[in-house]
Order: sequence, then C-alpha cells, then structure tokens
Amino acid sequence: MSKSLRISRRTLLKGVGAAVALPWLEIMSRTTALGGTVGQPPVRMGFFYVPNGIHMANWKPAEAGALGELPPILKGLEPVKQKTLVLSNLAADHCNGNGAAHEPSGGGFLVGKKCKHSEVPEVGGVSVDQVAAQEIGLRTPVDSLSLGIDPGHRGDHGYSGTYMSHISWRSKTTPTSLELNPKQLYDRLFRGKALRRPDWNAQNEIAAAPSNSVEASVLDLVQEETRSLQRQLGYSDRRKLEEYLDGLRNIERRIDQASADSHSHHQDDFKKDPLADADEPDLPSLIIPDGKGIPSVYSDHVNLMLDIMTLAFQTDTTRVGTFMFSYEKSGRAYPQIEAPGSHHSTSHHGGKAENHDQLRRINAHHVELFARMLQRMSQIEEGAGTLLDNVLLCYGSGISDGNKHNHDDLPIILAGGAGGKIQGGRHIVYPAKTPICNLYVDMLNRCGVQRDRFGDSTGRLGELAGS
Repeated sequence: MSKSLRISRRTLLKGVGAAVALPWLEIMSRTTALGGTVGQPPVRMGFFYVPNGIHMANWKPAEAGALGELPPILKGLEPVKQKTLVLSNLAADHCNGNGAAHEPSGGGFLVGKKCKHSEVPEVGGVSVDQVAAQEIGLRTPVDSLSLGIDPGHRGDHGYSGTYMSHISWRSKTTPTSLELNPKQLYDRLFRGKALRRPDWNAQNEIAAAPSNSVEASVLDLVQEETRSLQRQLGYSDRRKLEEYLDGLRNIERRIDQASADSHSHHQDDFKKDPLADADEPDLPSLIIPDGKGIPSVYSDHVNLMLDIMTLAFQTDTTRVGTFMFSYEKSGRAYPQIEAPGSHHSTSHHGGKAENHDQLRRINAHHVELFARMLQRMSQIEEGAGTLLDNVLLCYGSGISDGNKHNHDDLPIILAGGAGGKIQGGRHIVYPAKTPICNLYVDMLNRCGVQRDRFGDSTGRLGELAGS
C-alpha cells in the first residue's frame, strides 16, 4: 500500500454521472474525520416509529435487569439483545389530544410538545432529530433522512392528517419531506451529481429519475476509480470495500426488480378504506402510490429502505434518520403473516383473543424487520467495533395500548452502543411517567449535541451506561 495514500470520510468514488461515498476504512484512522476524534467513527442517531400502540402483555419483559428470555413480540431481537435496552415507564403527555389520540401521537412524538388542534398543521417546535440535524447534520452531505412506507391520510376530530404521517419537523409548520420510494431515494443519494445537501425550499426534493429502472449501475460508472483504490488498500480494507460494494449492487438488483413491476403492496394491503369508520363523513380515499420502484411485498419494501438507511450511515452520507413502519392510525392489513384485518381496527381489540393474536403477529413482524437491520449493522466492521456499536436507535410508539390510547408506559427500545457509551442487554424500569423527552436529551448529548432540556423533559435519562 502506498504510504502517501490519505482518505477522509468525505472521499467519493467518482465517475460520469455518479458519486459513491466510501464506508469506514482502517486507513481513515490516519486522517482527521470531521466532527470526531482521529480514528473514531461518529455516532449516528435514528428514530423508528410503529403505529397504533403495542399488545403490551406480549411486549414487556417480566423483570428489570439483565435480559433473559424475551417476550413473544421481542423474540426477533435475540441475536442482538446484548446491544438492546428495553425501557419501561416512559411517558409522552404531550401526545394527549383534544378528543383524539392518533394525530397528536404521530405529530408530537419527537417534538415533545402538543400539536395544535387544527386542520392546518402546527406542532410545538422542531423535532429532536432535526435539532441533531442542525448541528451534526452540517458535517455530512445529507443532513438527515426521513423515510416511510405508506402515504398518510386525512386526520379526524379536527386534526390535520399531516400529524399522522410525519414524525420529523423542521419547524412548527414544516414537516420533513417523507421519502417512500426506494428507487427515488437511491437515485438521490448515489446517482447524478456529487452528494450535496438538498434544497429543502424546493417543491420537489427528489430529482426526477433518468429512467424507470437502474439501467446503469452506479458501481459500473465508478469502476475505474474503484479498481485504482483497491490496488492501494490493505487486505482488511479491500475486504470491507468489497462487502460494501456487494451491498450496493444487491440493493440495485432489488430496486431493478421492483421497478419492472407497477404493482405495489399498497394495492393489496389497503383494500379496505382505513378511515371508513371515522366520525367525519365524506373523507377522501387513500391515495395508492405508483408501484414503480416499490416492491410488491411489504417486508421487502421495509428491508430495502432500511438497507439504504444502513448504507447512508455506513458511508457517513448522513448521521440522522427517521423511519415510519406505517402512518399513525394505519389501517394496513398484513395478510402475509396471517393478520388480514385492519391494523387500526384490530388495535381496538376489546379484549378479544383473535385480535390479541393478530396484534402480536403485527408487533412481532415490525420488531423482526427492525432486528434484521440491527443484525446487518452488527456485521459491518467499523473502527474497533461494528456499525451497531456506533449508532443510537430509538424504536417505539406514541401510544402504549391501542385499545386504551394511553401515552404512559410506552413501548420503547434503545439499540446500539453509541460509541461505547451504552450498555445493552437490559430491561430498565423507570419511575412511572418519566418523560420520554429525558431519553431524547440523553440521546442528543451522546451524539455530540449538547442540550440540557428538550420538550417537556426534566433532565437526562439515567442508567443507560450501566454501572
């Protein structure tokens, strides 16, 4: 390897019409990374939202302390449970609304303040992910990602439907644009001009795709520079680069397959209008997205979006991201896992055993998809550990029991090592109604954003680092 070779986190593999960021390589420990100690990967922050609450009887571990046998919904976390914390008794009083539970739960979850009771959306301030993006997001080509799976729907009880489909807010009245299409997301991150911060004032933040499929792989466009770099790297870095490029090509293949078929899973899983039983009459029908670039199976869509987010974290394209498994109050059906009823209707279980069973299946399915991403992160070597060691990811909902619509004892998971600052493998039970914003304050500080307060917090959340 050439002794003069120097590579920074901002290095791109460039070709005609493409620019590909690099993953963390050992050689980067010899150069200064923006915003971090020499040789130390940065901590990335993510928030993952599930709608309609959780079947709590199958969620919460029996005892506080070390995680032993996991309850049914959390079984999927078994391979990564030592990098996972289950947090009980956190509350979001700011998600209480005037005659409604779902709208203020989605809109207020990451804001920490109540949403305005209005058809015109107005939340209490900037969401926690965007507080981070305003600081650590300035050090990366893309300041943050806001990803989802399903389109939103009109709100009810005098609330804006925007609250249900957006958890990330750049200002009181401006939600972060939600990206649903994997092909458009991939094109924005890797195709065309060199990576840059998006123009958030533009009406359409996603550049028009040059075609209906990934006809020319970005890897083909940068192959000459890739070969040149590989000749100069040591064995370990060559292996890491090859694994990373294999991951990119795998994503391209899956996008290409989805782009060839205009049928999306939305057409199958939203056959029943999710708000057909709403209190207000004459609600507009749900808009079904164009299927080009969107897989025909829900889980494939989720996995593809989470794989792209993982690559964005791996390459330091961004350090902040949010993801919605569906919008709040979602009426999505899950026939693939034998849960064919509307999720929202089923969440009002009324104590019925068949509803409990479907909810358990849905909740466990979401956790399994999240856990798949965590396992992938645990396999990506980075610095002295893995990518999972250098992220801090919050998974949960603004509602606890979907039948009660309560906002205390929320179902919350915290995953990742935060650069060695978190000790996982535990169930931590806090005093009743501890503000979830205490967790957000702690997450901000562990990601390098110094804050004493956020939303309705009363301080930082203790015990995350262990004894």
